[in-house]
Amino acid sequence: MRSSVALMLVASGVSATGCSLIYTKGPQPEVKPPPPCTSSDSFPVADTTLAIISVAAVVAGAVVYSSGTKKQCSGGEWFCGFSEQVGGGGAMLVGGIGALIFTPSAIVGFNRTAACRTWLEANPQYAPPPPPPPEASSRLVSPPASRGPDDAPRVYSLVAPWPRPVVPDQVLH
Repeated sequence: MRSSVALMLVASGVSATGCSLIYTKGPQPEVKPPPPCTSSDSFPVADTTLAIISVAAVVAGAVVYSSGTKKQCSGGEWFCGFSEQVGGGGAMLVGGIGALIFTPSAIVGFNRTAACRTWLEANPQYAPPPPPPPEASSRLVSPPASRGPDDAPRVYSLVAPWPRPVVPDQVLH
């Protein structure tokens, strides 16, 4: 059971192969104007996580494979000898493939994002604009300018903009 769960986890991870290879872009200063590059490490971190899970699947598969026992064949059974060893071998195979895909992808992604951040520090005119500040209407706590130095923050309640429904005191039976 454990080996099949590990096999399914790694197989689902292999289906999202190499986010960093596909989605990260390094700096391209030779192109005028240079296209935006990826400065966030989110894709390489995802690849690193999947690489660690893949290596764990290889280790778990090896443990399951080595502790598995072969069934004694009574003759004529074509499925004889496939117990835990099949699941363990499958986890090692799929985990090994995942580790071979995600580890280089994470390395390439970290290198690209580091190069992008270095290039953006040297060329700040190409840095993306900062995100806009949050809307004042989305605050539930009063802004500091509207309270005194000794006042606690005022917490506003969320009240619906429509009228409340009238609920009768007694329900007629």
